Amino acid sequence: MNLPSVKTLDRAFPGKGAELRALLKSSAAVREHPAAVSLARQCYNPPELAYMRLTALNAIAETCGIEAVWREGESASDCTSSPAFEYLDTGDTYALTIIRWRNGRYAVASWGDIVEKGKYR
Repeated sequence: MNLPSVKTLDRAFPGKGAELRALLKSSAAVREHPAAVSLARQCYNPPELAYMRLTALNAIAETCGIEAVWREGESASDCTSSPAFEYLDTGDTYALTIIRWRNGRYAVASWGDIVEKGKYR
C-alpha cells in the first residue's frame, strides 16, 4: 500500500508524523487506539476499519472531525455510493490534511485544492 511518508505527515501535522504513519500502516494499532475503541463501544454494529482509522487519526492530529466530499449527483442520503474522498477537517480549506480516497488510498493534500481542480470527479 502506498502511504504518505512520516516526513510528509510531519509537514501537515508537525511532530505527529510517526504516530500518524503507524496508524496508517497497522490495523492492530487502529483497533487499540483509545478513540477507535471509544467509537466501537458507541456503535451497535462494529464500525468499518476505515472509519475507526480516520477517528484515531483525527484524535492524534487534533482536527475538527471527519468530513466528506461527494461526486456531483451523489450524496450521503443516496446510500448506494461512498464519498469521492474523506478528509480530516483542519478548519482551513487550504491547509494540508489527510485525505482518504474512495479506493482506500491515503494522501496528504488540501481538500480545497482538490475540489478547485476537479480531481475528485
